[in-house]
Amino acid sequence: MVKFNTYYLVAFVFILMAGLSKAQSRSTMEDQGYDALNSHQYVKAYEIFDKLHSRYPKEIDYQFKLGICCLNYADKKDRAIEIFKDMKQRYKTLEVEVYLGKAFHRNYKFDEGIATLTPLVEILSKSTKKEDKFLLDEVALTIKNCENGKYLMQNKIYAEITNIGSPVNTNELEGVPIITADESELIYTYIGSKSMGGKLNTALQSDPVNGVFLSDIFISTRDTSGTTWNKPVPMKNLNTSGNDAAIAISPSGQTLFTFLSNNNNPGDIMVSKLVGNDYSTPIALNANINTIDYWEGSCSISADGKYLYFASERPEGLGGRDIWVSENIDGDWGPAVNLGPNINTPYDDDAPFIHPDGITLFFSSKGHQSIGGYDIMFSIKEDNGWTAPKSMGIPLNTTEDDSYYVINSKGDKGYFSSDRNGAGAFGQQDIYMVTPGILGEKPIVALIKGTVYGDEKPIGAKIEVIKTAKKENIGPFTSNNKTGKYLMALSPGNVYRIKVIADGFDPVEEDVDIETLASYMEQSKDFYLYTPVYLATNPNPKKSVVTVMKVKPKEVVKPVVPEPVVVKEEPVKEVAKVEPVKEVVKVEPVMEVVKEEPIAVVEPKKEKTKAPVKEIVVKEEKEVVAKNAPCEPTLPDLSGVKGKSLNDAAVYKQLMELAGNYCSGNLVFKVQVGAYRNPANFKGAQLQSLGKLESESYPDGITRFTQKQFTTLKDAEKHRQKAISKGTADSWIVAFVDGKRYTLEDLIMIDFSAQPIN
Repeated sequence: MVKFNTYYLVAFVFILMAGLSKAQSRSTMEDQGYDALNSHQYVKAYEIFDKLHSRYPKEIDYQFKLGICCLNYADKKDRAIEIFKDMKQRYKTLEVEVYLGKAFHRNYKFDEGIATLTPLVEILSKSTKKEDKFLLDEVALTIKNCENGKYLMQNKIYAEITNIGSPVNTNELEGVPIITADESELIYTYIGSKSMGGKLNTALQSDPVNGVFLSDIFISTRDTSGTTWNKPVPMKNLNTSGNDAAIAISPSGQTLFTFLSNNNNPGDIMVSKLVGNDYSTPIALNANINTIDYWEGSCSISADGKYLYFASERPEGLGGRDIWVSENIDGDWGPAVNLGPNINTPYDDDAPFIHPDGITLFFSSKGHQSIGGYDIMFSIKEDNGWTAPKSMGIPLNTTEDDSYYVINSKGDKGYFSSDRNGAGAFGQQDIYMVTPGILGEKPIVALIKGTVYGDEKPIGAKIEVIKTAKKENIGPFTSNNKTGKYLMALSPGNVYRIKVIADGFDPVEEDVDIETLASYMEQSKDFYLYTPVYLATNPNPKKSVVTVMKVKPKEVVKPVVPEPVVVKEEPVKEVAKVEPVKEVVKVEPVMEVVKEEPIAVVEPKKEKTKAPVKEIVVKEEKEVVAKNAPCEPTLPDLSGVKGKSLNDAAVYKQLMELAGNYCSGNLVFKVQVGAYRNPANFKGAQLQSLGKLESESYPDGITRFTQKQFTTLKDAEKHRQKAISKGTADSWIVAFVDGKRYTLEDLIMIDFSAQPIN
C-alpha cells in the first residue's frame, strides 16, 4: 500500500513539474517577446509572437502584438492586413480599426487606409481619454501619409534604385552610409554577429541568450576597377563596447564624425581626425552640440568647414528630433541655432547632409511629404532662408524608413539606408544606391584634389583658402600627414587664393578662378614645397603646375563627326515634378569671351507654365520649326546608349543613328548656346545671322540662352554645328516634353516619353 502511494506521489510530482516547466516556458517567451518588441527587434519579436499565437490562438494580446510586428517587419507587412481584419471581426475596438488602417497604408492601399481611418477622426476627437488622443494623432498622421502617397504615386520619380549588394550588405543590419567626396571610401554602421563583444545586456555585459548585438563602424574601399566595393573591415580603434556609428565625413576625408551611446549616455556626437591611414580616438564635441540628458546622433559638415548641421532631441526644438546648425568660431563650434519651421516639423526630422555646394540640404523626416516613417527630403538655401522641402519621391521613398541620404560631389549617385522589402533586399536593413543622386540638373562644384609634396616627398600641410573678392577665409583644409593627399570642394562664382603652408618649407600661393563655372568640375592639382637647403642642392625642382585655370574659350575645330553633347548643368532649386539626370559628364565648361557689348534685352514674354522668357533683339526673322529630316514616329530601342556619356563621340553618333529622325507631337529640341549667372555677360552677336535668340531665367539663378526649335534631333544637330562654326564651341541640344525641359541624358532615360524607371 505504501509502495502504491509513493508511486502515485512521484507521478504527481512529475506532472506538476512538467506543468510548471510549460508555464515557465510560456512566461519566458512572453518576456523575450516583449523585450524584443520594446527594443524594436521586430524580426525576433515576430518569431516569438507567431509561436505564442499559434499555441494560444484565443489570446488577443498575442495576436495584436503579432500584428504590430508585421507592420514593422517589411517582409511580413502584408500579413498585418490579414491579422487586423480577423481581429476586427472578432473584437470591435477602435485600436484594432486604427491598426487595420495603418496596415492598409503600409501596403500602399492608400484608398482603403483613408476609408478605414476617416470615420475614426470624429469618434476619437470627442473622447477625453489620453490614449484616444494618442490614437487620434496616429490616425491624422496616417491619413496624411496616405494622401501624400496617392499624390507621389501619380508623380513617380524617374530613378534607378539598386541594392549595393555583397560584400557590404548581409542578412543582418547595415545602414548610415557615408562616402568621401570622391567616392573612394564607404564607411557605414553594422549590427550583427560580427559586432564587437557579441550579444550584450543593458549593463554591456556578455549575455548570449537574452543580450543583443550593438552597432559598430565598418569601412569598405573601392576595388581597382572602381566599380565594386572590397570586403568591409571593422574600424577597431573607433568601436567600443557601446553603440558606435559613423555619421558624417568632411569632403576632404580628414575629419570623421561618429556617434556613441551607452547605458549612461543617450547619445553624443564625436569627432576623429585622420592621422596617416587611421582615424584618431574620437572625442566628444562641445556643450553647444552635445547635451547631457538628450540624444544627439547625426550630423553633416559644410565643405568649407564653417557649419555643422546636426540632429538633436533637446526640448527647445519644434517637436521630436530637430535639425540645428552651429558655426565654427575661432576653431570651435558656437551656439546651436534651430533651422526653423521651414525644415523642422512637429514630427521627427533627422539625418542632415549638406552637399559640397553649400546650399543643398538633404534630410529625413516623418513630416512634410512623408508617405510613412522617415522619408528623404531636400531643400535649397536662399538669401531669405530655406525653400519648402520636397520629397525625393517614389520609388526612393517607401512606407518603411528611408534615411541617411548622402550623394557624391557630381550628384549622379546617392546612397541611403532602408528597411524596405522586395527583390534585392538582403536583410533587416540594407544600403542602397540611387541613380541619379539629385533630381533634375546637377550641382555646381569644383572638386580639387591632389598631393602636397615637401622636398618631393608627401607631407602634411595646411591649405588656406580665401575668397578674394570678400576677403573671406574658408577651411582651412589639410593634406594627410602620411600620404600628402588632400581634397576640397569649392563653390562657383568666386576667385580663390590658395596658400599651402608647412613648417620649414617656403609656402606656395596660387589663384583659382571659377567665377564663371557652370557645371561640375573635377581637377587634379599637386603642390610642391621646398626648403632652402633642398633648393640649394637641386637646381631643377618640380613645380606646382597649374591645372585648375580660369575658364577660357576653346579653339574651334570643325568635327569630322557630330561633336558629343557637353552637358553643362546647374543645380535645380525648383524640385516639384523634376526628372533626374542619369549622369554628369566630366567636361570643363567653356564660356564665350568675345569682346563686344552685350545684346540688348527687351521685356520678357508672358507664358503660363514657364519662367519669364527674355527675347534678344536681332534682325527680323520668322521662327519656324524645321522639317528637313524625315519624321519617324516609332522610337527604336535606346538601351544601347542608356547610362553612357554623350561626350563620347561614338555614343553620340549612335544616338543620332538610332533616334535622330524620331518625332513626337509633344517633343521639341532647342540648341542651347549659353548659361550664365549674370546674363549680361552673354555676348552672342556672332549668332544673330542664325536666328532669334531667347533667354529663360530658371529658379537656380542661371539664365539659359537657346536658339530655334526643331522636331527632330538631327535637325537640331545641324543647327548646333552652325553655332559651333560661329565660334560657340560649347553649344548643345536640350529637349522639351510637354514644355518641360530635359537634357538628352534625361530624355534617353525616360525613353523620350516620360516612362519611369523603377
